[in-house]
Amino acid sequence: MKKLIFASLLIYSVLAQAKDATRIALLSDPHVSLKTSGAVTNYGPHFEQAIAAVNAAKVDVVLVAGDLGNEGKSDEWQQFKNYIKKFDAPVFYVPGNHDVGNKLNSGKTNNPMSVERVATYEKEMGKSFYAVKKAGVRIIGVNASLLGSNFEREREQWEFLEKQLSKPSKEPTILFMHYPLFQKSADEGGGTYFDVEPEPRKRLIALLHQGGVKTVLTGHLHENLVNRLDGILYVSTEPISFGMPRGKQPEGWTLVTVAENGEATFEVKNLEQP
Repeated sequence: MKKLIFASLLIYSVLAQAKDATRIALLSDPHVSLKTSGAVTNYGPHFEQAIAAVNAAKVDVVLVAGDLGNEGKSDEWQQFKNYIKKFDAPVFYVPGNHDVGNKLNSGKTNNPMSVERVATYEKEMGKSFYAVKKAGVRIIGVNASLLGSNFEREREQWEFLEKQLSKPSKEPTILFMHYPLFQKSADEGGGTYFDVEPEPRKRLIALLHQGGVKTVLTGHLHENLVNRLDGILYVSTEPISFGMPRGKQPEGWTLVTVAENGEATFEVKNLEQP
């Protein structure tokens, strides 16, 4: 009888832990396009495949970490909205550099971010930074392209972040945005296309610790990247549209499971190749 009671308690404990965990689908870089020729014609089918896989996984929340459209055009964003209606779980998204422009010190002179592009995005797609509570977690979305821009909208975003991360919340907090904060180390240099500049990076990491954030989810790299630093898990997911280098990196998404104590684990989910 004691063995039966013990087994029942063990099963209950496992089920309780599973119930308390939050399952998050992290997607990025769908690069939705309405063009009818070229490589972009694969991006829509990839998105459809990812949606089906995410729905089959029965996640609680879907996060899309930027580059919603391929060229940051209104018709692409509207098509993106049509796609995300097919998810069973609630969807939250943030802009990427293809939506609002490259960060101003990216080393690239084309497609720069501007005040006007950010305003256009926010008019059509909603706020580019925000906080919501869903499925037992607090989700903070950030417009990563703003970081280091010295735009007024960046100042407003910092005020928002300082308020949200003034102290840890009762719920586990997930911060997600397009650019990863860094690739190899938190003190690496700047002026590159791939991550956040050193000064805003340092400022944001300090706020992450102050606010008790244990998980940062991003995209942009078009390949999977994972770092753990000072108790924080940083995950950049594979892309939906195309891996880089093309043909050598798979497309996919990442299943992130967040325990009640805020500790997260992840599983990379490659899209099936034709």
